[in-house]
Amino acid sequence: MPRFLAFLLLGSVAASVTEKEEFISVWPEKPVVEFGGSVVINCSSNCDGIGIESNLDQVPAGNGRTWKAFNLTSVEEWAPTPSCYAQCTSNIKPPRAVITVYRAPEHVAMDPVPEMEVGKAYTWSCRVSNVAPIRNLTITLLKAGEKVLAKTFESHAEAKAGDAVLRHNVIAEQADRGKELTCHAALDLRPDGPLLEKTSSSEALAAVVFSSDPHLEAPLSMETNTTMAVHCHVSGVFPAEEAQFDLQFAGKSWNLSTSVSGSSVSAQALVSSSSTGEHTLLCTVSLGRVSRRVEKTVNVYSLPRPSLETDLPRVLANESVLLTCRCSKTCSSSIKMQISDSKQILATGHAPTVQFRMTARQDHDGREYVCHATLNIHGQLVEKKTSLRLTVYYGAWMDNLSCPDTLTWRENSDETFNCSAWGNPLPTVECRRGDKPFRIGVQQRIYREHHGLYKCTATNKYGFDVRTVTVHVEPAHLNILAIAIPTVLALAVLGALAAYYMYYRKHKIRKYRLKQQQQRRRQQQLQQRAAEEKCLNGNAQAENV
Repeated sequence: MPRFLAFLLLGSVAASVTEKEEFISVWPEKPVVEFGGSVVINCSSNCDGIGIESNLDQVPAGNGRTWKAFNLTSVEEWAPTPSCYAQCTSNIKPPRAVITVYRAPEHVAMDPVPEMEVGKAYTWSCRVSNVAPIRNLTITLLKAGEKVLAKTFESHAEAKAGDAVLRHNVIAEQADRGKELTCHAALDLRPDGPLLEKTSSSEALAAVVFSSDPHLEAPLSMETNTTMAVHCHVSGVFPAEEAQFDLQFAGKSWNLSTSVSGSSVSAQALVSSSSTGEHTLLCTVSLGRVSRRVEKTVNVYSLPRPSLETDLPRVLANESVLLTCRCSKTCSSSIKMQISDSKQILATGHAPTVQFRMTARQDHDGREYVCHATLNIHGQLVEKKTSLRLTVYYGAWMDNLSCPDTLTWRENSDETFNCSAWGNPLPTVECRRGDKPFRIGVQQRIYREHHGLYKCTATNKYGFDVRTVTVHVEPAHLNILAIAIPTVLALAVLGALAAYYMYYRKHKIRKYRLKQQQQRRRQQQLQQRAAEEKCLNGNAQAENV
């Protein structure tokens, strides 16, 4: 709102100027804008056709009788100088606005001190990265909050963002122990712009024992978007429990887990990267302000899994088919590619594609083809592959192996009529004797009427085949041994039954006769007893009379 009021004020001032005095003016003359931001420029004139000339994107932001405002958006030039123009009769030089494009200090950090011992010199460095314009930058080194050294960069003429470094040689003293060092960066754009300040993290000075450099264990190569285990350890330090590790890889810091054993300290981490190329793996071990670092260069490679495809949606026998082994657009041309089958390498080339053309045969059906993508990383071959099992379609056909032309069977035996065919898709097979179909693959009893000729037809989507099968049925012969054995067995069974019957009859009749004799004797005894009782009763009656 204040800027818009200023535009109105400038417009009213311009209107008060005599019509005869032609003029063109720009406001503000020295605007300040952050990189990627936008700024409003006002062009004023008592001439017609007021406009602005600039490579930047512009959007109208208001106008009056003698002025127009333009919003320059997405300012991504480091030193743009838009000019205002108008259609004046006099030769007026178009005024320009000198825009200061700035970028606040992105990162302010002090370099780790490689080693600090009392009485020895070391370099105290501060780095300010990705800042613009550097000529407006001031870097100040402070110890315990007091300024030790300050440096400006007025002579730096380049307007685009860059890095600035301030170094200072100092000698460690006993009194410095525990004092905090900081680095302060100030980007001063006043009076037309802001004052942007940033301070590094503070670090306390301390005299410590650091007798050996750290050791870094990590592979020399890794694949993008995978994790890599990193091990950093140091020995001969005191106090070991105060050792601090910092691991930098692919532009970022990584979390570590540490362990202490005596005067040795170890740290482990899992790192990854999504960008290819050589990246620095940096491990820094610090004790107070004494630091040691070790680094390795890790080659981060990208090896996408290749694809293998054919140019035909459906491959027919005797057709020409093209196998294409393809890598994605991100594949490096240094990736070697091959197409192979189980027997040999068929084609070799480099990414992104390698091809192999062949005539499809029936024996290719079901054969596996493999697409290999191989990358040489420091003498170590890394490979990824994709396989394709080719399906070849062909018409039905039969041979003596699938459907024999002659079959010999024996009468009264159980046989199965087997007749199949080759083809893809699997053919259907039908066999007939005359006008009657004959069952295939089913066991059945063979009789003399099965003798004769059978016509078998195999059919699928891509063709058919006909085959004549001759069936011979041999008559059955009398087998004396087969008859004699059952007869002997039957006679033996009958003899055993007869012997058992005679034994049973003799034994049972004897028991029956003995029982009859016992019953007769008992009846005689009963009759004799009855007669005696009758006689006694008769004598008693005579005496009573």
